[in-house]
Amino acid sequence: MKFLYLLLFLIAFNVYADSSANSDNNSSLLSGYPGFELHGDMTLIDQWHGGFNHRFPDGTNSLSSSYENSYSSVEGLVGSYDFGQGTQFVSRLEMIRGIPLSGAGGLAALTNNDVQRVMYNRFQAYIALAYLSHTINFGDIDITPPPEDANLDKRLKNTAKRVNFIIGKVDVLSMFDPNTYAHKGDNQFLNWCFMTSCAYDYAADARGYTYGLGSQLDWGDYSVRAGYFAMPILPNQLAIDQSIGHHFGANFEVERRWQSGALRFLAYQGRMDLTNYASYLNQTGVLVQQSPKYNAKRGGAGLNLEQSITKNIGFFARAFRDSGTYESMAFTEADASYSAGLSFDGSAWSREGDNIGIGYIQNQINSVRQQFLAAGNYDLFIGDGNLLYAPEEVLETYYRYRIRQGVELTADWQYIQNPAYNQYRGPVNVYAFRLHLEF
Repeated sequence: MKFLYLLLFLIAFNVYADSSANSDNNSSLLSGYPGFELHGDMTLIDQWHGGFNHRFPDGTNSLSSSYENSYSSVEGLVGSYDFGQGTQFVSRLEMIRGIPLSGAGGLAALTNNDVQRVMYNRFQAYIALAYLSHTINFGDIDITPPPEDANLDKRLKNTAKRVNFIIGKVDVLSMFDPNTYAHKGDNQFLNWCFMTSCAYDYAADARGYTYGLGSQLDWGDYSVRAGYFAMPILPNQLAIDQSIGHHFGANFEVERRWQSGALRFLAYQGRMDLTNYASYLNQTGVLVQQSPKYNAKRGGAGLNLEQSITKNIGFFARAFRDSGTYESMAFTEADASYSAGLSFDGSAWSREGDNIGIGYIQNQINSVRQQFLAAGNYDLFIGDGNLLYAPEEVLETYYRYRIRQGVELTADWQYIQNPAYNQYRGPVNVYAFRLHLEF
């Protein structure tokens, strides 16, 4: 019944689309109430991989070497109220259900960007976002606003010379490391390492959200962003550390835009209790989640480029490196990450709304983490019990087909070489279908 779930919803969505094809898809469900907006979305992903070569039996944190099927279902409801004078409150309620491939382990470059570290085969509902946004305008109306601005508020309608402040429960990736062709969303690549750099260990709980404050200054062709956010108590866990004065994630980004592209420099530093791999290089069978943790720093920096080649073709690239010998804080197990790719707009073949993407990822870990894993130890989500190191590499391509306004179906293929940095395993072919609805 691999495609049954998708087909049932596809039929229902076609009924919806027929009734609303002539309506404005951006209109709010609360259009009759001034100041209020309400929008919904749903994303269903069915993903699987076949068996693959492996020299040794699967380890504690290995990607299963046998056939495996996974699915995710995410429903969201975004509500906002505009107080006027540049002030707005935004909230998002999410409901999620799914079964990740191998318990969301066995890879640094996880293959489904809707997968969470805490996920079950039953629905869970929670408040994902709840923040207050205030914008102060200084200049003329911006006719062509930067494409990376978050679409959950009205910053796009403001001026090119402005400053925006956000405080509350937020998604750090809605503010930092944007890219028109490869970013967090439901209509581009599926791999985690395309929604941001996998070495960008940004502050978040196991669902990808946290509390904090951020600001963005837009001034003509330049933007400057800064943010200060709470960390989880333990790496990749749900509970947020309330000692935000001692444990935190600080971010800073500078952006330079031109007519056909943009270049960004991003740096971050996080502080929380972490395990130092260097303490366990002479031991074996160590589980990092059960090891003592001490107050530590982890930080890094990188570049993010986007460039329009023609009207319908765009290029993107990211390069990011971390420092230190400590475990990852809140994202995934990578100490350096590089990615690049192309995006093709369907207008080129008379299919407006369609899109093709192709991209390449290379992730690396530092020598201390390599020694830790090669000794037969286990990171939080990777560790095969043995390691012949090589960079983890991913090739991903997708075709997004717009069925109707607000209804899209995507077919996706990912080819993974050296899963979890191990030459003893792979390569792996991962296939997926994604159905996305907005209303």
